[in-house]
Amino acid sequence: MDKVAKSLASISLITTLAASGLPVFAQSNPVDPVSNPQLLEYADVAVLPKEMDPPFVRQGQILDPSALHVIDVGTTQDVVRSVLGEPDLVDAREAWEYNLQFVMPKSENYLICQYKVVFDTDRLVRETVWRRRQCSQIAAMGKRVDD
Repeated sequence: MDKVAKSLASISLITTLAASGLPVFAQSNPVDPVSNPQLLEYADVAVLPKEMDPPFVRQGQILDPSALHVIDVGTTQDVVRSVLGEPDLVDAREAWEYNLQFVMPKSENYLICQYKVVFDTDRLVRETVWRRRQCSQIAAMGKRVDD
């Protein structure tokens, strides 16, 4: 199959999938074993092509990474809530998920990071996990990020 035929076949497949109403995933998100050694799951964002407008974008709470230093093993749920607010998602294992937005001042762009706080049976932080290593590195710096 030549390049033109392959391109036409790809366009045809994409058009068929879009017309069928099947969800389209923006990106595959592999689990990062360094920042997430327990391989905890996170919710992905799925959207139909006709719904890809500005509200599709995952929003995050703007947060100075230095605020996260308060949250450590043994921290109470009340303290976590006072620092991060209400979680975006609570799962059955008593883990709270947050979408946090870190501002990159030189470009005024931002990075949305998924952060999970896992509690023990006493409702104290057992562990915290970042979905992406880059986010854990930003948080470890404890300051705003530069490009």
